[in-house]
Amino acid sequence: MEHQSTIIDYQEQIEIDLFANTADELYHDDKDYKRQFGAFFTPLAMAIAIVEKDLFEDWTRGLTILDPTAGEGVFLEALICVARKRGIVITDSMLHNLYGVELNPDYVQNFYTNILEKYSIMFPADNFVAGDIFFTDIGLKADRLVGNPPWVNFCDLNEEYKQCLKPIFRYYGLVKNAKDLLLGCSRTDIASLVISKVLYSNLREGGKACFIMPLSIFLNDGANQGFRNYNVKGVDFCVDEIFDFNGTQMFDDILTRYCTAYFIRDLKQSFPIRYNILCKGNWETRKAQPLFNLTDPLTVFENEEAQIRLSNFERIKLPKRFMPRQGVNTCGANDLFFFSKYRIVDENFVELSNKNGETVKANKQFVYPLAVSSTLAEDTRSPAISKLVLIPHIESGKPMDLDELKRNENLYRYLLAHKSTLESRKGVLINTWIKKGYWYALMGIGPYCFLKYKIMWKAFGDSIFSPKILYPDAYFGTWQGNQSLNAYIGIDSLEDLRNIYDKLKNPLIQEYLESSRMQGTCNWAQPGRIKKIMEFV
Repeated sequence: MEHQSTIIDYQEQIEIDLFANTADELYHDDKDYKRQFGAFFTPLAMAIAIVEKDLFEDWTRGLTILDPTAGEGVFLEALICVARKRGIVITDSMLHNLYGVELNPDYVQNFYTNILEKYSIMFPADNFVAGDIFFTDIGLKADRLVGNPPWVNFCDLNEEYKQCLKPIFRYYGLVKNAKDLLLGCSRTDIASLVISKVLYSNLREGGKACFIMPLSIFLNDGANQGFRNYNVKGVDFCVDEIFDFNGTQMFDDILTRYCTAYFIRDLKQSFPIRYNILCKGNWETRKAQPLFNLTDPLTVFENEEAQIRLSNFERIKLPKRFMPRQGVNTCGANDLFFFSKYRIVDENFVELSNKNGETVKANKQFVYPLAVSSTLAEDTRSPAISKLVLIPHIESGKPMDLDELKRNENLYRYLLAHKSTLESRKGVLINTWIKKGYWYALMGIGPYCFLKYKIMWKAFGDSIFSPKILYPDAYFGTWQGNQSLNAYIGIDSLEDLRNIYDKLKNPLIQEYLESSRMQGTCNWAQPGRIKKIMEFV
């Protein structure tokens, strides 16, 4: 095995050192350790199936194996279990070639107790250690890596731990700067950071690795693009093969879609990748590759004909002003801005009633029809209005000036009554507005919201891409999308409307979305995914 003198060498060392003094508190005081750190243990049967693929043979011929986020050491136990089942004598040298690192010392102790009681084996005392793989120098470059890294997004971590990981994300190239972790990259999977770190620091040149990991790292847009450079600090790695469990539930209380992925260090990524899908108990092999750019999510092809069709897909050319958008985002204040009951007072005013029974008389220029599921399902030019949304913004997209808001006395009183609630909303972008004094602002608002026509589609949880033209309502005007449930393109002329709608009816778009394997998920047809098939000029 190869050793290294250090695994961290960068300016943010002080930030990292701060964590060493508080790590014990994080995992001893947290009553929900598994949720906080994304620690979901691999069933022994699943670990055995993985190590039997080729890892067991590697071990028996003298290669070193490391599980960098070992939990209670199930992969190390699986190797021992397979040896016992096959009647192979486990030598001291074989045991000394197994290594594990685990953050929680209780789990480390459980491993030693378990191996002694089940197999009457005294596991080497220094080979399974308590520590955080990001901050613990184990001095090892193993021949093989195996494991199940944490399944948790950066934004869901303990706040103190987040601060310690920010420089690690930058160091391994998953984000360009700390601000990225406050915006779109906040949804980055910690598993991608673990894998990047250990491929670079703890795997020998040309070594191989296998990890159980969230499929989002390969299939979701945005947050994990840094991982999909397939290079860590100048060291190439390639994904050799992926096994997609296709929703099979192997873990308790987990809905995350997952896979096992096989990596090779110091080999440049090439495409397509072998992509296996579990279908009715059998593995079906397909091919996958990013459709346009290296860091794009993988597109999984049904067959060779589909690969040819999609690979030759000509992106839709559009002016930049027709970029797809998400709907209006209240940042958790739907009850204050969405209304299911209303009464038209006169040609200028409407009385709105929220779900709490509060009413407000508002100028109709700030009230718009809000799309719901039935809006996009109705086969009519003028769908019924089920909900309205209050938007205290002007047509430039900026929130109304406070003085102007006060001139709309009824609206101001209504919003002022909920000022503390609105000021306590979470999120970096909404807090930018709040700090500027626009505590009543919404997100997802720009000039595009107020364009006369909309082509809108369901972006969340669907499996059919079916864009619909929404013409303005005679009284309330242009339709608005409902947060991430809807995506749309705002358009200001009938000519552009018909031209863009015809392009979006191309059946290859449905095939492209199906190949992304996002049917039924929150990422089905979000703007970022639709933008991939567009070229803005």
